[in-house]
Amino acid sequence: MRNLKVIEALLDNTKKDFSEWLYTQPNFLIGNNQLPQIHFYLLDDTEKTALGHIGFSLEEGAVFSPYRAPFGGFALADNLTSEEVTFFIFEVLRKLKDQRLGSLHLKLPPSCYFKNLNLLEENLSYAGFEITEKLEYQAIPITDQAFELTLASMEVRKLKKCKEAGFEFSRLPKHKLADVFDFVKNQRQEKGYEFSMEWAQMKLAQKLNPEAYIPFGVKDGERIIAATIGILASDSVLYNFSPAHHPEYDQLSPVVLLTEGLYDFCRAENLNYLDLGASYLNGKINEGLKQFKSHLGGQSFFSLGFRKALS
Repeated sequence: MRNLKVIEALLDNTKKDFSEWLYTQPNFLIGNNQLPQIHFYLLDDTEKTALGHIGFSLEEGAVFSPYRAPFGGFALADNLTSEEVTFFIFEVLRKLKDQRLGSLHLKLPPSCYFKNLNLLEENLSYAGFEITEKLEYQAIPITDQAFELTLASMEVRKLKKCKEAGFEFSRLPKHKLADVFDFVKNQRQEKGYEFSMEWAQMKLAQKLNPEAYIPFGVKDGERIIAATIGILASDSVLYNFSPAHHPEYDQLSPVVLLTEGLYDFCRAENLNYLDLGASYLNGKINEGLKQFKSHLGGQSFFSLGFRKALS
C-alpha cells in the first residue's frame, strides 16, 4: 500500500487524481443546506496527490453524504486497491467516531460515474454498512457514433420531423438560466408534477458553482419549445436535470432533439455519460418514462444507499 493518510483539508495546489462529485463540494453544500460540513481526503503523502474525497453534512448527531442531493459518498481514484479503499473507509469511520456521532448515511452515485464502484460497495459491506435502498438510473454512454444510431425507430422519426420543421438546439447564455428554470418549472407544474427547487436555490447554486449549471434549449424561431438545465455532476458526466417541452409540440417531441444536442455537447467536452436520472413516481418506477429514456439510448445503472451506526 502507498504512503496514505486521511486529512480534513487540502492545500490549494494539491493534485487530484480522481473525479470529484459536484454534490460533495464545499461550495455546493453551502448553497444546498445550512448545516455544518466535514470533509475527508485520501492523500498519497509521498506524491502529495489526493486519491479520494468524501464530504458530509452534519445534523443532530448524524452525518449525511448527501443530505439533500442526488448522490454523494466516496469519490475515488480508479487505481486504488481494495486494501487502500479499506484504509480510507476505516480512517473516516475512526475520525467520525472521535466526534461522538450517532449514524452515517450514504447514497452512492449510479455505477456509470466511476469504475471501482463494486470495489467500494464490497468494502462498505466489509466495514459493517447495511444497504438501505437500491435505485435504478438511466444514462447514455457517449461514443464516437452519431446520436441517431442509439435511438429507437420511433424516436428517429421524431428527430427527423423536428429538423424538417426547422427547430434548433443551442447552449444558451448563463443569464438565460432563469428563463429556462421558469420554463421547465411551469411545464412540469402544468402536468401536475412537483418541482424540487425554487429559483432562489438555483440562483445561489449557480453563483457558488458558476460552471456547473448550463441552460440548453430548443427553439421554434425565437420561441423556446423545449429546455433543460445541464448539471456537470462530475468531470465526466452531464446530468440532464428537468427536461421539458411545451404541450403544443407533443406530437413532434422536441425533447429528442434536445437530447441529441446534449449528447453532442458531451462528445465535444469529452464527457463519458449523459445522465438521464431516475424514473420514479411515488416511490415506483414510471414505466412509460423509463421506456422513453431507453428509446433515447439510455442504459440502466444502479445506485445503492448505505447506513452504519457509529456508536
